[in-house]
Amino acid sequence: MPGTVDARGLVLDALGQRPRLQALEVAAPGPGEVRVRMAAAGLCHTDVTQVRDARFTPILLGHEGAGEIDAVGDGVTDLRPGDPVLVCWKVPCGRCRRCVAGASQLCEEVVGLPEPRTFRDGQPVGPMLNAGCFCEYVVLPSDGAIRIEVELPFEDAALVGCGVATGVGAALWTAEVEQGASVAVFGAGGVGLNVVAGARLAGAGRIVAIDPDERRRELARTRGATSAVAPGEPFEPVDYAFEVVGDPAVMEQALAALAPGGELVLVGAVARDALLSFHPRAFLSQQQRITGCIYGSVRPREHLPQLLAWAADGTVPTSDLIGRRVTLDELEDAFHEPAGGGVRTVVAFE
Repeated sequence: MPGTVDARGLVLDALGQRPRLQALEVAAPGPGEVRVRMAAAGLCHTDVTQVRDARFTPILLGHEGAGEIDAVGDGVTDLRPGDPVLVCWKVPCGRCRRCVAGASQLCEEVVGLPEPRTFRDGQPVGPMLNAGCFCEYVVLPSDGAIRIEVELPFEDAALVGCGVATGVGAALWTAEVEQGASVAVFGAGGVGLNVVAGARLAGAGRIVAIDPDERRRELARTRGATSAVAPGEPFEPVDYAFEVVGDPAVMEQALAALAPGGELVLVGAVARDALLSFHPRAFLSQQQRITGCIYGSVRPREHLPQLLAWAADGTVPTSDLIGRRVTLDELEDAFHEPAGGGVRTVVAFE
């Protein structure tokens, strides 16, 4: 096909299998689309869980990334080749009843590509979450490429695309934590640490981070946690508990940590068949709530530039989240140790 480029990408062929780096062909962007040459991509827990939970296969993995515009399709006027961009994997349609009502974070018709743009031996390979960032080139709806207007390394910008957006957004835009509220964050990984940062930005009066890893607890303190404890250590009940592990047992602990009128926010990527058990009588008697959180309730055009600015000026730190940097050739092995001894592994594209 005219304009097609050869690329390599990490593909999962069947549930339970090891993802493999494979040769792919990436077509030119269609109308209203852009092709991005990837510069960096973060290895998120959600990527790893695709081996267990992918909705289809074969699937091109990755959804947290940044790079430069390589080509633009017809009708795209606000982006041009060479522009640095952040990948946004959840693009609202702007037309459904939720979008029209100003709640685009609840969009009912999230925008994807109208037809495949990535192929293997002539057969389509669908991208994870409309992104597929573990590939040297990706094609996106043009609204899924957010221009980076600040000075920020690509590897830091990549983390904004999911970990920062989901974590900070969970506190600011999903839960809307109030000034002086008390917060507990169960899990101080890449997303949980950003929940802590978001709670601090919201003006929470008490922020407790719960994690078994002492280094992560210390990172939580640098982001504004007023205390950081190991699982099982006691603390006072809180107004908001964020579960960022994706484990029903941890969700039960988080629910038990709520004060009357408190809210449990589910952020972690739990297995599709997992069940959460709780005592509804006590729950209703204490007038508590359980809220789901996807992508931090981000409204991309409004919130992602703000998050990039906060990352650039250090309001929301990013660089100390990176545990290791790997090449695309090393990414297969990285799935066995996603954090790489730190919080996030970042793929640096050559």
